[in-house]
Amino acid sequence: MSAAADEQAPPARAPALSASGVSPGPQEAASGAADAARSGDSGRDPAHEDEEPSDGTFDEDFDDGFDDGFGEGFDDGPLGAPGADGLRHTFAIYAANANINTGSVHGGQRVDIGAGPAGPGGGPRFVAHEGPVSATEILDAVTGFAEPEWFPAAMAELDRRVLFLSGEPGTGRRTAALNLLHRHAGRSMNLRAVDSDEDLAAWRPTDADTRGYLVDGLFPARPLKPATVGNLRRLLDDADARMVIVLHDDPVVVRSLARDLHVTPVRCVSPPPRAVFEARLEAEVPNRTERNRLLAGLEPGLLDELLAGRLMPAQVRELVDAVIRTADGGMTSGDIRDRLSYLAEEEVPDLLRSLRDDPDGLAFLLAACVFEGLDHRIVREQAERLVDLADGRLHSVLLEGAAGRTSTGGGAGQPGAQRHDGTESPQGPLPNPRFVFRRSLDDLLHTVRAEYGTREYHSAHGYTYVVEPVRFTRHRQGEAVLRHVWRQYGRLSGLLTNWMGEVNAESDLTEPVGRVMGMAARWGGGRRALLHIRELAGSDRATGRAVAAYALGMAAEDPVVAGEVKYRLAQWSVQSSWQVRWTVAQACGTGFGAARPDQAMRLLRNVFRGRGNRQETAVGNVVRRALVNLFATGNQPTVFRHLTGWAGTRGADVARLSLEIFPHLLATDAWCQEQVLTGGEFAGPVVDLTRRIVNDDELSDPMCQALFLRCRVAAWDDRQTTAVESLLTMLAQDMRHGVLRLFVMIDRDGDPGIAGQHIARQALNAWRTGEPTAPPPAPSPGTANRPTRPYGRTP
Repeated sequence: MSAAADEQAPPARAPALSASGVSPGPQEAASGAADAARSGDSGRDPAHEDEEPSDGTFDEDFDDGFDDGFGEGFDDGPLGAPGADGLRHTFAIYAANANINTGSVHGGQRVDIGAGPAGPGGGPRFVAHEGPVSATEILDAVTGFAEPEWFPAAMAELDRRVLFLSGEPGTGRRTAALNLLHRHAGRSMNLRAVDSDEDLAAWRPTDADTRGYLVDGLFPARPLKPATVGNLRRLLDDADARMVIVLHDDPVVVRSLARDLHVTPVRCVSPPPRAVFEARLEAEVPNRTERNRLLAGLEPGLLDELLAGRLMPAQVRELVDAVIRTADGGMTSGDIRDRLSYLAEEEVPDLLRSLRDDPDGLAFLLAACVFEGLDHRIVREQAERLVDLADGRLHSVLLEGAAGRTSTGGGAGQPGAQRHDGTESPQGPLPNPRFVFRRSLDDLLHTVRAEYGTREYHSAHGYTYVVEPVRFTRHRQGEAVLRHVWRQYGRLSGLLTNWMGEVNAESDLTEPVGRVMGMAARWGGGRRALLHIRELAGSDRATGRAVAAYALGMAAEDPVVAGEVKYRLAQWSVQSSWQVRWTVAQACGTGFGAARPDQAMRLLRNVFRGRGNRQETAVGNVVRRALVNLFATGNQPTVFRHLTGWAGTRGADVARLSLEIFPHLLATDAWCQEQVLTGGEFAGPVVDLTRRIVNDDELSDPMCQALFLRCRVAAWDDRQTTAVESLLTMLAQDMRHGVLRLFVMIDRDGDPGIAGQHIARQALNAWRTGEPTAPPPAPSPGTANRPTRPYGRTP
């Protein structure tokens, strides 16, 4: 009797990787309910439910804001495979970005599936500041591009390999630069971004296939020298590539380039708004008859009125989107003028003036600005918290009486204040701030010019709930209000910072708060731009650190502030404080890391210190989530290249980390199988790393679960089936104990449609009969999916 016949199937463990497309089973829902029960019975103040004890232990209940589908998985084992509670056999419906309705639905509803506008895999889209520019961003730039008059001259200048492009923000500089590189390189999609603080004197082309490099901003601390430009041209000529360097339209900078480098930047001037509108509308609605029908349905003269001003391309694009929405009933022609964001700045002073004597309205306005898009109950709750925290600072006049408060300053409004004639001013009736019927929600919404959004259905922890979001009538009204009050009312910034820094531990709140704090760093500027964020980065509250991480990512969108952000993160990544290293890891999993994947991977390597005490375990969990997030946002080659480098580092903590995280990456993304199928650059390392982990005593089980899950998901897609079978065929060439356990799992599965079952069965039969085979050569591009003499026992 062969060993295979008596081989026990691996312990049945659920992979807990719901992001892969397998529907959560009843046990997962029960687990989520138990978690909710623990949270509800804790007896803690919701506003401080994530505060950590004085001994610095990490709060396990904190939701860090990554909707990655892993739950508590990273806390349970080397990879995070949950306990042996039985393999959950669930039906998998592979319907990417689809919406499956199994019941009746009535009007006025929509479902948010988190698909994002155009990110890889349906995720959010990020602008690349370092590394490859995604095909999505390139296609978005070239679609509906209105070629300006200066474009041919810029194309000719780019023949010299380096082009300096200057222009005001909003004129479409980056979009024009991507079009120049894309077109000059023969419509190539191999473009890369170079960060603004890169030292171009020491820079070298980094990829042989790249045909264009975009430097979005030139760091003022590193001015270029004539020899540098000449060296750049030589290097780019050798690599058959071009580079566009985008500059701010500063006369001093332009004059210095002409004087010192003998180059004249091409000035980016946006095309006429009408030309941008027509090009974009034609790209979005190719049918001429349909376009004419849309335009005919607009209010007479509206389009001419809106296009008459000096609109930037992004503003025209918003107008095009609004016009298109009139076709599906998303808005009417009369709504367009009220919703366009570029008219928001004009309304802010009037809006604030109308609320000057209305503290409830002011608080609700600020809460709606920060938490726009969240449920109205959350917005109302945060507004009430702001009123309490302000302690009278939102009241223009305070009187003693029913409110029980006194003004902090003198004046006619204070009770007992003396008139000019020496008599005491009379005190009128005061509103009671504790009166429960004081202001209705509809009244507050009308006061701040907001409204209920369309009902949304969200899912979390195994259950679904309804959200009735608060949204301003005008797009980006909230950002315009916050920018205005932050810059115009200095004493308000401290109140807002304290208010936002004390939100409770919910990911729905941490991300919008971090976004606003990051924008505030860009609005404020100066040496203290990041002061309010630095304080939160070392906070004992997990919520404060998460807010700081999101804020750093948003602040880094400004080329000048990005320099300080990167400097701080590099400093914090090597500090002993686990709190600031936690913040660095969290920031690497946000937009900051997605836009700068190479730097994010270096920072993650620095912050990880292995599995020591409870605090280091907490840091490690955030590092793992950041790696998964980076991999899922289109940076698979960069992440995998670093992971394979880590795996080969002897004695380093990150070596084990790379092995622990790989099953998660394999289970949640088809990129690895695609590499094997197409014989890509990483086909060999993918197979080697898979074989190494599946035969590892500690990690074999989660790796088997990840591969098993891919086999199930692949059954719904022919290409994925071929990719999985190619990988299994490679593994079958070396039948060690881990591969044997995997094939037993696949062979004994009751689903006859599971991908690769016939390969597993044939490999097991060959192993039992002892058919010998020579060790296969390492997979190479073009041959990775053509193995020789598989299925045998390795001599």
